[in-house]
Amino acid sequence: MFLSGEKILKAIKDNKISISHFNKDNIKGASYVFTLDSKVKTLKSKKYIDSRVDPEFTEKNIGANGFLLKPGSFAIFYTKESVKLNGNYVCILSTRPTIAQMGLDTNQGSIFCEPNTDNQFALEIVNNGPIPVKMYSGTRIAIGVFSKLQK
Repeated sequence: MFLSGEKILKAIKDNKISISHFNKDNIKGASYVFTLDSKVKTLKSKKYIDSRVDPEFTEKNIGANGFLLKPGSFAIFYTKESVKLNGNYVCILSTRPTIAQMGLDTNQGSIFCEPNTDNQFALEIVNNGPIPVKMYSGTRIAIGVFSKLQK
């Protein structure tokens, strides 16, 4: 069972869920809206990537002019918010519908956040649309739905 916005607020008040840079306006009926941080990582250009070796990245700051994500391009962005879940809660991330309608998919990697998570979320984003999308720090990018584990 997913938590309502009211139950998310209660879990935050009771220190069962912690969200840095928390904004009460980002609480919705059954989710919390996460925003983009200023950091972005792109794969270093190579002839190919050897899947037996961790890939190499170039890290950049998005900056005031934004970061242009071209059609077919992939980059790793981060949520501004860090989330800490106690051992009884999980979070599932999803792309915001308005972001998906631009052709962006924020969930190329894991969308499930385990109990005892304590970090920023990495969003592996690909532009599946036909038009470049300019990304900015602070963009409302993904939603998180929270659930309490049944024991």
